[in-house]
Amino acid sequence: MAVTILLPNALRPFAAFNDRVALDATTVAEALKQLIERYPELMAHVPSDPGAMPVGGGVYRGGMDIRRLQGGATPLQRDDILTLIVPSGDL
Repeated sequence: MAVTILLPNALRPFAAFNDRVALDATTVAEALKQLIERYPELMAHVPSDPGAMPVGGGVYRGGMDIRRLQGGATPLQRDDILTLIVPSGDL
């Protein structure tokens, strides 16, 4: 199902300068895996385990930190929006 990942300014150069990426995924982990497969340069900046985001960073589904949900296993529904936050000093 189609979900959208919103990328912060700091990650856009590693994703062909896209501010958002549409993917077909059923879980957060699957969405991040597909994102990294599409833009391999993101691998150094986005952990494959969404629960392993560094302090100050996170993955949010509809504004809710996925660490408070089911982590990478958090299910996604059609038109969900994931937002990636990365600590500014990590890039």
